[in-house]
Amino acid sequence: MRLLEHFVNLTSPKEKLRYGNEVWQILQKSYEKLGGFKTADSLEDLIRDSGLWKLSRRDGRITAVAVYKDSYGRKSVASGTDGTSQGKHDYFLIKNEDIKFKRAWAEVSGPVEKIMQKSGAKALPNKFAALLTGKAILELNPDGFHYTRNIGGHPHEKIIYGYVNLSDRDLKKFSSIGITMHDLDQIQGK
Repeated sequence: MRLLEHFVNLTSPKEKLRYGNEVWQILQKSYEKLGGFKTADSLEDLIRDSGLWKLSRRDGRITAVAVYKDSYGRKSVASGTDGTSQGKHDYFLIKNEDIKFKRAWAEVSGPVEKIMQKSGAKALPNKFAALLTGKAILELNPDGFHYTRNIGGHPHEKIIYGYVNLSDRDLKKFSSIGITMHDLDQIQGK
């Protein structure tokens, strides 16, 4: 195993632009078998609409990337690898730290759902899906965790894993619509 150069955390558009083309190519390739990358229509959109980018660099190149949006803490909105076994290992390092330190959440399905399960991530009850995603939910699965919503005009079953970080303003908003302290503790991992 080669020595990890470092993780790079990017927040400004200027920083993101420096690595943008490489990140964009990794995301395009990573989502190719899933019907394409749909989080953003262009690199410019991705830079504008995202918060933190966390990159793993080895030997001067990016091996893994995680992109987050600021929404009730860090919402993971895209991730990928360079396709190497090292890149996959680095991806797991990023995701495992998110879980270990309770610092991010994600709406997932398919292979990423299996990764989250194996990593020991906590699934959030589906009754919070509409509130957290801001999207209309078509159906809540009886398992209490999965739900179905439209994505690109087609129904998709999803599940939320991770930990939400609510501000005082969010706590007041959630409380005003009947979310109990027990519920709030559940979604914040307390």
